[in-house]
Amino acid sequence: MKQLAYGAGCCIMGQKSIAITGGTGLIGREAIRFFSEKGYALRILSRKERPSDATNVQYFKWNPEQGEIPIAAIEGVHAIIHLAGAPIAQRWSAEYKQTIIDSRVKSARVILEALKGLPEAARPKCIVSASAVGWYASSFETQSEHAGRAEGFIGDVTEAWESALDGFRAIGMRTVSLRIGLVLAREGGFLGRLKPLFKAGLGSAIGSGKHWQSWIHITDIVRMLDWAIEQKACAGAFNATSPHPVSNLEMSQSIARVMSRPFWAPKVPAFVLRLVFGEMSGILLASHRMDSSRIVSTGFEFAYPTLKDALRDVLN
Repeated sequence: MKQLAYGAGCCIMGQKSIAITGGTGLIGREAIRFFSEKGYALRILSRKERPSDATNVQYFKWNPEQGEIPIAAIEGVHAIIHLAGAPIAQRWSAEYKQTIIDSRVKSARVILEALKGLPEAARPKCIVSASAVGWYASSFETQSEHAGRAEGFIGDVTEAWESALDGFRAIGMRTVSLRIGLVLAREGGFLGRLKPLFKAGLGSAIGSGKHWQSWIHITDIVRMLDWAIEQKACAGAFNATSPHPVSNLEMSQSIARVMSRPFWAPKVPAFVLRLVFGEMSGILLASHRMDSSRIVSTGFEFAYPTLKDALRDVLN
């Protein structure tokens, strides 16, 4: 692993700093905006050189595949938010499956090895990493964090993702894995793909429409990142989903209703999804009815607990 020394940190005296990976993704972009507005000094690990208009946001180029990381990006930060990972929502080849795993595990390993070279006082207190509800087997039953993981590729991915934090615990850091559901956002994400169809009046449920979908407003996921960093009682895995999951049919009908569009199109059969997306279609048809009471028990309050309010905010 190569620790690059360029790029001095921009933390103002007394100002807490956070290092963020995956800053160009859906959650990463919102996290940068949120924590920047909150006054944190942000050090963003990026694969490309990027300028910043904000005085409290600085980009550092890294190359996880080559083990290259600028030590100034992580030295002395209060916390690390690890969101890096290749997109999952596309057709998988054997090669791309490996990319999905490596992009999550190798990047965490590079950070860990760099931290091991720092004195304990210069290491962050915690790391909060993304995971996914794909950890759980498809089920119509409510599932808490105690439920076992799914078999198959996505189960393997999420286990590797979360196990990558073991080394951070071994050097005395608090670790948090947020098992994230469908993220509702104004731009991008799964709604970004669905809005044109619903706008054209072609929105529909998929498969039987009966499978459960656990979701979260993007504001709540970045607030949960902040909460997990600041609350020392937060450790381990948490379901990062609204307390009120819905069926796919209810989700689809609600989108059409909020967009004031008709809802008449027939359901998309499961075999069509398998033809288009291959093995990845299993994610679209999986039933995840998550219990979010563990994060609520720490004192976290959702800003958008109900689907109606969340969709009104992101679609209007």
